[in-house]
Amino acid sequence: GHRWYEVKPILPHFGGEVRNFSLDGDAPLPDDLVRQIKEDMNQYRVLVFKGQGQLSGARQVHISRQLGEIESTFYKHPASPHPDIFRVSNDEREGCTNVGRTGWHIDGTFQAMPFKYQTMHFHSVCTGGETWFVPLKEFYELQDEETRRRWDRYWFVTG
Repeated sequence: GHRWYEVKPILPHFGGEVRNFSLDGDAPLPDDLVRQIKEDMNQYRVLVFKGQGQLSGARQVHISRQLGEIESTFYKHPASPHPDIFRVSNDEREGCTNVGRTGWHIDGTFQAMPFKYQTMHFHSVCTGGETWFVPLKEFYELQDEETRRRWDRYWFVTG
């Protein structure tokens, strides 16, 4: 069938990059485009839509709603472009600071039922401000048998 965009794998088993395709606009995304995004998310687990410029907060939330139920942020920063967007920055005037700086974390795990999709829009990033996405299933499978047995006994509690 018709594909709205092409995906270039980032790694053989994880992540896909989309270029030369814009999510901007005012109209809802067509149903078959939303279906393609969901199918590609299922396959690649992370999609990076490069070169989007600055999408409005309303546009990001609108697209997010098309993917599923919105889980609104618990903290509202005055500079956030939309009440449902958690704005992060290294400048307290621009967004919430020190987010995720106490170690690794998995977004949404403080909820009884974590969200299925998450949209992030990076207008800019600072040097050393990397966000990493790790394929936990494969990371677990790469461990030796003793480590996997030990990890199988652990519970992850956060919040």
